[in-house]
Amino acid sequence: MDASSHPARRLGRGWRGFAASMALTAGAIAGTAGSVGADETIRYDAAGEIGDVSLIGDSTLAGVRWYADYGSLRSFDFALNAESCRRTLVTSCISREGYRSATVVETIHSLGGELGDVLVVMSGYNDPADSIDDAITAVTDAARTYDVEHVVWLTLRSGADVDYSDPQEQSSTDTFRQYNERLIEAAAESGGFLQVADWAAYSTGAGDWFEYDGVHLSPSGVDAVTTYISGVLQRVLAGEDVSPAAAPWTILVPGAEGDAVAETQAALIDAGIDVPGGADGVYGNDTMAAVAAYQREAGDLQVTGAVDEATARALGVYGESTEEPSPTTVPTTEPVVAAPATAAPTTVATESSGVDAGSSIPTAVVIALGLLAALVGAVVARRRYVVKRRRERRWARTHPATSPLHSVADNRRATEREPSQIS
Repeated sequence: MDASSHPARRLGRGWRGFAASMALTAGAIAGTAGSVGADETIRYDAAGEIGDVSLIGDSTLAGVRWYADYGSLRSFDFALNAESCRRTLVTSCISREGYRSATVVETIHSLGGELGDVLVVMSGYNDPADSIDDAITAVTDAARTYDVEHVVWLTLRSGADVDYSDPQEQSSTDTFRQYNERLIEAAAESGGFLQVADWAAYSTGAGDWFEYDGVHLSPSGVDAVTTYISGVLQRVLAGEDVSPAAAPWTILVPGAEGDAVAETQAALIDAGIDVPGGADGVYGNDTMAAVAAYQREAGDLQVTGAVDEATARALGVYGESTEEPSPTTVPTTEPVVAAPATAAPTTVATESSGVDAGSSIPTAVVIALGLLAALVGAVVARRRYVVKRRRERRWARTHPATSPLHSVADNRRATEREPSQIS
């Protein structure tokens, strides 16, 4: 069987997608017969109803290709290029599919005139922190070269449910939050050319949309992101600016580090709360206890020891304390408030003596309870991960051609078998 005619390389999901793609007219799909293979651009030319767009991304967008589910994107003429381990500007890392992909900027130049009216970028999870500013500038400069009207960049997920770092450990949730802040700033300075679609806020609480790391898409997540991007594209093409006023707040919990933590610690000190070690930018158990003390004294905040958006606003480290958050769009599933990784009791110590005034719970007990909660959470997360991986391996065995766990070589070997051999 020719590789281009194999169901895993047709536009559609599994055998149903294969059958559907066979019904398309000869001119519906340009390129390699509706190819969804690695290191290739998927082109869809049958619509032409709304606009001509392009999408470039890393493995967080590659789920659309792996599951071959384009959903509402079929409303547009589009070119889609999404690769695992892709970086935006600096050299990409080796992907799960066994090769080093072109960067986002290189892909922009390779697509050239195919970019269309709007370029959607879903990238940044593998970028080193020191490349963020240059990456944003390079993308927008390259897109202007090809007369693109707007670049729409999706915010990076960085909440408490995200546990991803690139293979070379050059990125983390702190990097993702920093990326979002820089994107918002760059969009405000671009005069509407660069717009930011707040995917991070839109997907808050929708855990079933993602794999265990909180950034890679599950099948339902593929449906969600294609629906979300399509809605954003329609608004942008209609002349609307979709950028939020400020980057979404990331809940700070023990283990977090960076400027946001240092600012929070400084704000706690200004509020009269003792923070042992000062504003060192490291969210440890002492900072957790200080946050809980502040929340307790405030009276109208939930006492968790984690800096949620309400606490951040009250401290003045995010937005205005009297403002309510206004996400760009409303998710199709009701968001669930993300639980902090470590919960603190409602009474905590604020004095160095180890006992809070009016409370009989020593600091040591608070710390012990926090560590116990973290241990229980880690055990539960590990169990869920093991179960998920077993399920994915079962899927890979029964659907070898469509599983995202398979490499290019695996898919190539799969094409050597007859269709009847693949369930």
